[in-house]
Amino acid sequence: MTVDDLLRDPELALQVRVRGKVDRPIRWVHTIEVRAPGRFLRGGEVVLTAGVWRSAGITAEAFVADLADADVAAVGFGLVPPETEVPEEFIDAAREQGLTCFVVPVDIAFLQIVEAFVSTKRAEWERPLRRHLGQHDAIVAALRMRRGVETVLRTLSGQLGLPVAVRDGAGLVEGDAPEPNHPLPLVGEGLADAELLLPRPLEELDVEQHAAVVQAMPFIALEIERTRAVRATELRYAWELFEWVHGGTVAIDTVRTRLHSLGMPPDGPLAAVVLRSANPDVDSARLGDLLATDGVAVQRDGEVVAFARIRGTEADLARRIHDALNNSGQIVHVGVGKPGTAAELRVSLLQAGHAAEAMSSRPGGGWMTHEQLSSPTLLLSVQDPELLAATSKTLLGPVLDHDERRGGDLLPSLTVFLDAGGRWQEAAQRLHVHINTLRHRMSRVEELTERSLSRTSDRVDLYLALRALRQS
Repeated sequence: MTVDDLLRDPELALQVRVRGKVDRPIRWVHTIEVRAPGRFLRGGEVVLTAGVWRSAGITAEAFVADLADADVAAVGFGLVPPETEVPEEFIDAAREQGLTCFVVPVDIAFLQIVEAFVSTKRAEWERPLRRHLGQHDAIVAALRMRRGVETVLRTLSGQLGLPVAVRDGAGLVEGDAPEPNHPLPLVGEGLADAELLLPRPLEELDVEQHAAVVQAMPFIALEIERTRAVRATELRYAWELFEWVHGGTVAIDTVRTRLHSLGMPPDGPLAAVVLRSANPDVDSARLGDLLATDGVAVQRDGEVVAFARIRGTEADLARRIHDALNNSGQIVHVGVGKPGTAAELRVSLLQAGHAAEAMSSRPGGGWMTHEQLSSPTLLLSVQDPELLAATSKTLLGPVLDHDERRGGDLLPSLTVFLDAGGRWQEAAQRLHVHINTLRHRMSRVEELTERSLSRTSDRVDLYLALRALRQS
């Protein structure tokens, strides 16, 4: 509060007689009537007096001069009946000293002036606290709408007018990371690896910005702890789910219930993902964050396994995972199984594992989907009947569909042809058809499977696929 603010208060109706430095801030309002009042003052006060000191023989010049020497901000003279005018010598003394001088009307008590000053100062003192509370309330209100670290960061960034972010021990950044950034460690349970990234060092922020950061940090730490606790619970549930699916010993209804509890659609389309890298601990968290609500990922037996909701194609998912994790500079091998329902996840998991295994022989990393595993020769090492049958159906599926739709004989003809060692005349005789009819049928098989019966490797693939179908 300045002297001018006090003089302009309409409820006080103060009458200015000498206008000095009215822009000076007021330290305090003090009533004093003693000789040499300056010894009781610190400077910056508004002194109120009724002139009682005159009865002790003190002159106005001496009284006012002592006030000026004490560097008071202003002096007010209160009229007490029957006195109706301020002594002219008092006003002259104030004018000579350049000291603001005002008259307090008879009906205005000095206490009212003190209360007006205290009320204004209280508002000034409370303003930072109210801003602090406002920042607190803004964060709480935002978190009521949506929980999460990102919500707190967005609110803090708006309060600062600056970008902020959080980085965890795995190097994952949430928020709009400033460049350059200055890390500020977060304090909390298990948060030794988490940092708040600021565009400037904390000590270089202004008072309000500093307070906003300090206000937000406990909320950020709490949200990180809450997210990690939820994540840890989800990981336990997810790990059990993968064990159930891989073992195939739990009822499908139980698997469906667990998928639903993890936010996954039991009716799919869901595909298994297997990721192999040098840092499965870190990459399981990275993959979990990448999939977000579209999947769950855990570390299992030294590799990362996940079930993911398919949006697009399996190749899109595999490429997105590989590119995102490969950007960190490490080599990753990604395998994605065939999408399906809860009942089909075991085969998808086996396919994804074998795809990752096939890719792991490549030094530069990469990705593979179940569709690229259409060669049954690659699956001999797996020795899993379900996986072998599923992969064989991938290769021969178009032929099976053709025969089912048209009542054709492509698959039986292929079986006889391969059993005859690819000898056309012998196979045609076994089938009791003309050799040209057999050639036409095999040509159609080649079109549907995109394989050539003139190549030994393709013949082997088709033969093994047929054998797996007969055994399934």
